[in-house]
Amino acid sequence: MSVFVSISPHTSLPLPEADDITNSRCKSSQSDHSRTAELTPPNSSATLSPLSAALPSHSNLHSFLLLSAAKMAEAFVGTWNLKNSEKFDDYMKELGVPFATRKVGNMTKPKTIISVEGDTVIMKTESSIKNTEVNFKLGQEFDETTADGRSVKSLVRIQDGKLVHVQKWDGKETSLVREVNGNALTLVNTQAIVIMFVKFPN
Repeated sequence: MSVFVSISPHTSLPLPEADDITNSRCKSSQSDHSRTAELTPPNSSATLSPLSAALPSHSNLHSFLLLSAAKMAEAFVGTWNLKNSEKFDDYMKELGVPFATRKVGNMTKPKTIISVEGDTVIMKTESSIKNTEVNFKLGQEFDETTADGRSVKSLVRIQDGKLVHVQKWDGKETSLVREVNGNALTLVNTQAIVIMFVKFPN
């Protein structure tokens, strides 16, 4: 049975019954749901899995960064022969190196050999008096015994293309900054001591 509403004295329009309104709303809801289903890809959560798999774990990211840093150190790889040094005796004296050791140190002409294996940098110093070797990862602190016998905590980083080596011991600190320019390697420390090395031909 239809319900009529009067709009004017001469016009009457039928209104839809309650069942008709309910059916219409259900159809509209089903249509909207269908459109939403068409826009949403099936198993949408599964589409994120390749991205999640591609993201490195913390340990893998750490290893990647170490390898990248070590790659930057390859500019320093080679065998470097001491050419000259300035104020080296003053530097050793300030470090507290005994006179006899300083005298020997001033007479030696060491060579420095730098290599990279994976994420590890290997730095060797060879002379007729004493040989030393230190292995380290860039950005990680390590224990080091220097050629003059100091036990230090060391940290080496690449900064602005330079190899910056910081040593700490007994409340003291010094830095050794190595920079390559062509076939020359310059070593400058906190006390502005300049040591020049030249690269052996391959």
